[in-house]
Amino acid sequence: MNKYNKNLFRLQLVSIYFFTLIAVFFVFRVALFCLNYEFFSQLSKTKVLYSFLHGLRFDVFVISVFCGIFLFLINVPIRSKIFLKMNCTFLNISILIVALLLTGDVINFKFFNKHLTTEVLLAKNHVSYFFSLAFKDYLFVTLTIILFFCFLFYFSFKYIDKNYHSFTKNIALEVFISFLIGFILIVFARGGFQDRILSIIDAYYQNKVSGELQLNGVFTSLKSISAQILPNDINISYQDALSVLRDNLLDKNEEIFVDKNKKYPLMRQRIKFNVNGQGYNLVIVLLESWQKDYIDSFAGTNYDVTPNFDKIAKESIIFDKFYANGQRSIMGLMSVFLSVPYVKGMVYFGDDLENCGQMRLPVMLAKNGYDNIFVQGDKRESDNAIAIANYLGFKESYGKQDIPLYHNYLKINKGYDIEGMDFFFKKIKKLKSPFLAFYFTTTTHIPYAKTILKSLEKYQQDGTEKTGYLNRLYYSDYALGEFFKKAKKEQWFDKTIFIMLSDHQAYGVGGLNGVFEKTKVDKTFKIPAIIYCPKLFKAQRNIELASQVDIVPTIIDILNIRTPYSSLGKSLFSKTKSRFIFLSYEGEQIYLINNNGVFSYDWKDYKNHSFKRDELTRDELLLFSIEKVIYSLMSEDRWYDSKILN
Repeated sequence: MNKYNKNLFRLQLVSIYFFTLIAVFFVFRVALFCLNYEFFSQLSKTKVLYSFLHGLRFDVFVISVFCGIFLFLINVPIRSKIFLKMNCTFLNISILIVALLLTGDVINFKFFNKHLTTEVLLAKNHVSYFFSLAFKDYLFVTLTIILFFCFLFYFSFKYIDKNYHSFTKNIALEVFISFLIGFILIVFARGGFQDRILSIIDAYYQNKVSGELQLNGVFTSLKSISAQILPNDINISYQDALSVLRDNLLDKNEEIFVDKNKKYPLMRQRIKFNVNGQGYNLVIVLLESWQKDYIDSFAGTNYDVTPNFDKIAKESIIFDKFYANGQRSIMGLMSVFLSVPYVKGMVYFGDDLENCGQMRLPVMLAKNGYDNIFVQGDKRESDNAIAIANYLGFKESYGKQDIPLYHNYLKINKGYDIEGMDFFFKKIKKLKSPFLAFYFTTTTHIPYAKTILKSLEKYQQDGTEKTGYLNRLYYSDYALGEFFKKAKKEQWFDKTIFIMLSDHQAYGVGGLNGVFEKTKVDKTFKIPAIIYCPKLFKAQRNIELASQVDIVPTIIDILNIRTPYSSLGKSLFSKTKSRFIFLSYEGEQIYLINNNGVFSYDWKDYKNHSFKRDELTRDELLLFSIEKVIYSLMSEDRWYDSKILN
C-alpha cells in the first residue's frame, strides 16, 4: 500500500465493514424474498427492485445505530493498534448478532408473515430450544455464519497488522474524515433529513407487501423495543383481568368468541345482525377538530356555522353521548380503524404498532368484495397517514400534494376541504360498488385565527381563535354541503351509508354548551357523530354511551360481515345494556364511563394505590382490566390473528 493509501487505511477499513454489513442485509433480504415468494408474488419486478433499494434506508439505520459508534471510533486518530483491534472485535460480534437476528427473522416471517419485534426479548427464556434449532434444523446456516464470523476476525486483524502506521502528517485530514463519518452516521441513524426519525410505518408508502420486503428484523426489533414503555404494574393477574373484560365485552346471543386456543382471546364473530345493510357502500368522514358546542343540531345553539351538517343530521341517527377515545388525530385513526384505544405503555399507530397483529378494516371489507379509497386533506406525510392507509389495505391513497386548488387562498400549512372533498367525490365515482371510501378533513386544524377564504367568513375576523375557528367550521361545512349536493345525484347515493364523526375536540375555543355536556370529561372527549342513510335508517337521537372504537363493530353489524374481528367496542345497534367506554388522555389519565358514572385514574398517583383486587370496586376493576389486557395482548402480538386477512 502506498503512502497515500496508508494515510486513509482507517477510512478504507470503515468502508469494508460498512459494505460488508450492506451485503449481509442484502443476502438475507434475498433469502426473505425467495423463502416467502408466494407472499411477495403480487409485487411486480419494478416494485421488488423498489423494495430492495428503499430497504437500504432501514439497513443503514441499523448499521448506524447498532455499529455506528465502532465505525466512528475506527477512524478517530488514536495511535494504538490494540484500540483498532478492539473496535474491530466489537464490530465482528455485532455482525454475528445481526446475522443471527436476520436468520431468526427470515424463519419467523416464513411461519407468521411478520418481522421480529419484542419477541427477541423472550429468547433468553428459550435458549435450549434455539440452540437445538440452530444446530439441528438449520445447521448449515449456523455453520456458514460461524465460518464467516471467524473469517472476519482473521481478515480484520490481518488487515490492521499489514497497514497500521503510528504516525502521519495528515492529522487534520483524519480529524476531518472522523467528523464527516460521524455526520453521515447521524443522518443514517435518523433515516435521512426528514423531520422525524425513520419508523416502521415509513416502509408502507407503497403498500404493505412492499413494506415487509423493505423492512428487516433487526430494525423492527430495535424500533419496537425502544418504543416499548413498560406500564405501571397493576396488581391484578392477567387471567383475572381477561375474565373481567370478556364478561363485559361480548354481546350475548349476538356474538361468540372464536379462538378455542385462546391465543387471541378477544377475537370474536357476529352471528346475529341487527341491521340488514349487506352490500351497501360505506363512506367515513373523519372531521378534524369539529366541536359539538358550535354545531347547532347537537348543542341546540344558533351559531349557524354548520347549516349543511345540521340539515343532514335531521335525517340521521345522532349520537348525543359519543366520545373520542383519545386527544390526538392518530388516536382517532387508531380507534376507528383498529377498534382499539391507546393505553399506557403501548406504542402509537404509525410509530411501530403495525407489527402487532392488527384487524385491518379495509382488508376485511376487501375480502368481502369491497373496493376502497383513502383521501386526507392534509399533507401525505402528516401523521404518516398515507403509509398507514397503505398498511391498512387501501388500494389508493391521496393527500394534499395530490389535490389541485382552484381558489385563491391565504396560504395555511394544512389543506383545503373544498378542493379536498371535490377530489374525494371524483375518486368515489371511479370505484366499483360496494366500496369503502374514507376522507379526513383538515381545514379546521389548529391554529384557527388566520382567515383562508374571505368569501366564506361567517363572522367578522377579529384575530381570536374562537372567531377563526367558527369561520373555519363554516368553510368546512360548505365543502361538506357541496359534496352531498353532488353525491345525491349519483346512482350509488341511495345505497350508501355515511358515518361522520370528529377525530377529537377542538383546542382553545371554549365550549360545553350541549345539553349532555356537563363534566370535564365531556369537555375533553365528547365529539359529534352521526350515521346517515335515509333509505336504511330513520332519523333519531341516540343517547346510549358510545365511542370511536364502536365504529368497527357497528360496520360489521350493518354490512353483515361474518369475518372474525377484535375490538374493545360494541355495535351501536347492539341490544346490550352493559355499555362502557374507555378514554385515555395520552395514557396518563384514564377513564371508564358506564351507566354507573365516570371512574378515572391518574398514573401520577400510582405510588398511592395498591391495586389489590378486593379493594377495587367492580367498575375500577374493569378500568384496570382494560389497561392490563390491551397492553398484554398488544405487546405479545395476540390482539388479532392477522392470518385471517391474508
